[in-house]
Amino acid sequence: MRLLKLFHLVILLQILQSCSSDPYDVDTTKVKLKLDFINLDSIVNFSNNQKLIVYRVDLIKTHREILDFSFGYCLGIPLQPDTTFLRKVNEFKKDKYIQRLEKAIQKLPKQQFKSELTDAFKRLKFHFPSSKIPSSVFFVNSLFSASVFCTEKEIAIGMERYLGANASVIKELPSQQFYEWIKIGMEPRYLTRDALAAWLMTNYLEETNENYAAEMIRWGKILFLCKVLLPEEKEEIILRYTASQLEWAIASEKAVWSYLVDKELLFKTDEETRINLLKEGPYSIGLPKESPDRIGQYMGYKIVKQYMDEEEISLEKLVAMPYNELLQKYKVK
Repeated sequence: MRLLKLFHLVILLQILQSCSSDPYDVDTTKVKLKLDFINLDSIVNFSNNQKLIVYRVDLIKTHREILDFSFGYCLGIPLQPDTTFLRKVNEFKKDKYIQRLEKAIQKLPKQQFKSELTDAFKRLKFHFPSSKIPSSVFFVNSLFSASVFCTEKEIAIGMERYLGANASVIKELPSQQFYEWIKIGMEPRYLTRDALAAWLMTNYLEETNENYAAEMIRWGKILFLCKVLLPEEKEEIILRYTASQLEWAIASEKAVWSYLVDKELLFKTDEETRINLLKEGPYSIGLPKESPDRIGQYMGYKIVKQYMDEEEISLEKLVAMPYNELLQKYKVK
């Protein structure tokens, strides 16, 4: 009997140890967060003229930036006067392609996205109790203008950009404007990750005017935070890679680091270096064509992750830490 109790105790300790192995794990059930979700795409497409005017008046008072973005910038619809606003909205709704697009958007698992985003922002609030947390998330049809747009208190997500490359309405897009690699990135599995990354880069880690290394590390911090906020998500999703792209990046880490050092790119300040290694594209310019794009983001993530695995400092300290401190600790493997 004593041996049996001892055995059960050992198993319990192992379970507790495995459960607490992640230093950034959070019990989100204890975090209070009020996050409103507004289906602006549904409001536009399923409201009559009278309701549209009421919604517009109310939202202008509370969410003017989002309305200016979604109507003015994305759809080219002025908010004033009433007659022009209603005429443009109805023209938009009557377009046959828009109707097919809206039917596809309605099939997306919005409830799943709501749950994922709520849980992730609860984690963010736990780690950054005094920092900015969104109060509202808008699901919009941006007409392919933007994946995510953030203000200081809101997020707007262009749902049409997450319909999947195989959706018929995505296949219809002109290949001269929407290259195949762009369509491949329009997968719903990236939506929550993209919303978090956009919020972090807008309100926590804004783009710097320093050198390439500073931007590489900034992206590393953003991606590491996304992984902490989405602990169950695969790394390839956090990095916006396919499984094969991630395999290439892992296998080529040493070679990529040698390339950055040999070409003296780390402390370059030109825009071309940033575009080639940090921006989206068919591959990372300067590297073999089989390389994934944004290899600089991957390297930044690896540098930050290696540091955090060894030091386990708070996330607030990570955000504030100068890029060169992280860079100096990196050991290529």
